[in-house]
Amino acid sequence: MLFGIKNKIKGRKMLPSEYKKMKRMANKKPKTHRKIANTFIENAIANSNLSALKTIYYLSTIFEKIDMSKMQDDKIVGIKIDKREMLKYTELSAPTVYQTVKSMQKTSITFVDDDGVIEGMSLLPRYRFVPNRNIVELDLYVRIAKMIIEVKEKYTMMDIKELMRLKRPHSIRMLALLNRIATYKDKNGKPLPKRKVFTLNNLNEFFGTNYKTWNKIEEKIIKPVKEELDNNASKSFIYEANYEVLGRGRPSFKDVTIDVVTKKRVQPALFK
Repeated sequence: MLFGIKNKIKGRKMLPSEYKKMKRMANKKPKTHRKIANTFIENAIANSNLSALKTIYYLSTIFEKIDMSKMQDDKIVGIKIDKREMLKYTELSAPTVYQTVKSMQKTSITFVDDDGVIEGMSLLPRYRFVPNRNIVELDLYVRIAKMIIEVKEKYTMMDIKELMRLKRPHSIRMLALLNRIATYKDKNGKPLPKRKVFTLNNLNEFFGTNYKTWNKIEEKIIKPVKEELDNNASKSFIYEANYEVLGRGRPSFKDVTIDVVTKKRVQPALFK
């Protein structure tokens, strides 16, 4: 007996390396595909593509009404949309919706598993606009439809009317963040302070930007976003920049503290 191993292969004793390999194969569980390239959905979220995000959110409301639990991921699910309803819901123009759908049709998503198997899917295999009937037909893979529903779940706490009213992509991202901050609780379920601290790197990563200074990101993003949320959403924020003194030079920006402000009502004059 070799190293106390009794297992045999074709009448001979099994080597330790062979035995370990056999155990790994026996314990190996099927691996689900993990997404490695998802340009349309990632751009909508990470790069704040406003029309894409609104379109995805609208499609999610359609897909979540369809029972796809027993559908195979590689099957096609088709939907018919009333274009007038979609335009009213998203507050986008017809040309913008068409261009957004067209970009979806040109986008592919690639999956790879741990064994290196690569699988590609078109984000939108087929679309069809019927002008005289105001009908939009879309065909998507079930797997893609489920992914779109997952995107929407990140924004479940947001008032859909507020989201569609916002015009700045960064405002949508900030509103989603404020809603999450507002629900912060400790491990015992007690509410935590409704605030979050961002460094400059944190801000650039969150908004998908590359600003070198706090003054620039405050001018280009923080102030415009705050103004839009103040006027159009039930949640906005106040912020305070924190500085630190390094050596004998001027104080340098350290981070910014953002606190959630919840309003009882939004100015009615700003509603459409």
